[in-house]
Amino acid sequence: MMRRRWLHLAAVAALAALPGLAIGQEAPPASACHFGAYRFADGSHLVIDSSDEPNLRYRRMDGVSGKLFRVDEGRYEGGAGWAVREPVTVKAHLDACSEGRLAMQQGAGPVMEARRVPLPTHPITFQSGAERLYGELVLPAEGPPRAVVVLQYGSGRESAVYNNYVQHLLPLKGVGVFVFDKRGTGRSTGGYSADFPVLADDMAAAIDAVRARPELAGIPLGVMGESQGGWVAPLAANRRPVDFVVVSYGLAVSPVEEDRSEVAASVRAFGPVALARAQALHDAATRVVASRFREGLPELERLKALNAQEPWIANIGGDYTSLLVATPAADIGKVRAAFDFPIDFTYEPRPALAGLWAPSLWILAGRDTEAPHESTRAVLRQLHAQGSPIDIAIFPQADHGMIEREAGRVSPGYYDLLADWISTRRLTRTYGDAKLIPRR
Repeated sequence: MMRRRWLHLAAVAALAALPGLAIGQEAPPASACHFGAYRFADGSHLVIDSSDEPNLRYRRMDGVSGKLFRVDEGRYEGGAGWAVREPVTVKAHLDACSEGRLAMQQGAGPVMEARRVPLPTHPITFQSGAERLYGELVLPAEGPPRAVVVLQYGSGRESAVYNNYVQHLLPLKGVGVFVFDKRGTGRSTGGYSADFPVLADDMAAAIDAVRARPELAGIPLGVMGESQGGWVAPLAANRRPVDFVVVSYGLAVSPVEEDRSEVAASVRAFGPVALARAQALHDAATRVVASRFREGLPELERLKALNAQEPWIANIGGDYTSLLVATPAADIGKVRAAFDFPIDFTYEPRPALAGLWAPSLWILAGRDTEAPHESTRAVLRQLHAQGSPIDIAIFPQADHGMIEREAGRVSPGYYDLLADWISTRRLTRTYGDAKLIPRR
């Protein structure tokens, strides 16, 4: 299975990206009017969101999910699995946007009809430094929320407002969500950045904007970071008082340590000699990216040539090591240009975590190929021993994103865990097959 490397994808996307986006510049996907929560006649729900335009993705509340491939206007189909089209097992029809109706059929079963759930949605534009950022506050359909979470999207350059499904799912469980476009994405100004302190400043400004809403007075408010956002949310919680912190499939170690762990995991089966050689490639690649391509390229090319015929070289992982190893020397300049966005590869998250005393939940994917969590678990164990109020949940079958791809689902219990813990800040029951490690 191909790994989804966040930095690799960010760099590749940068090849076609503009250096800065003005507010309102990114047009919504053609299918965006269909995104949201739907309720069937039997009371069950699902969420429709994007999956590489013009296709869609559905997510049921039990975690079952699938990709819906567009057939023609309003008609979609898909197979059993995370991104399978054939054999077709699911058919869906979405009426005109103004209708808010969905009809779905599983196999030879009956056609089930659903209605769009009218979740109150409030656009909010706020200032962070010189930039104007755009977000939307999505609340439950009935009554005040039990809690509100400010969500930091992962590393993607796409609009979080258009593409993050959590904003439609958690309100079905009584939790409000504020999702915003990072600087340089969607309808927010500025240039794309992976500078974690700058992103934390933006998230702190988002917290201020949500706290200013009079209808949310007295309601618990916290932050959540997905993937790369796991480096940002704890930093933001050090900048503003919050009631809770959630990190989902994120890391408590540096981007360099993440890359090193991915490299090791990808070649370990080839033996200790291969592992040592792959780690030397990682060290050389780290010198290149950490110096912004000013140092280390000759050594990197020497090691690439030395190992060119090794059976493990095509399998080598790592966010940046895999990209640099796979790129011919003649094309390195293109990669250098693609990495022209702020980032500190050596950023160390532990000081921010050690200074954080709000209740925290870390949700880890047991088979995470993008963010191996062995080192993260060691850091969390140390923080536990020091008395940090951290709860941990590990879903053993999940890959990055809490996805069990072969089963075509998000790990059962993940959605319930998010909603319950954000509402109570406690591990209150079992959640699927998750291993729970409560705070001391």
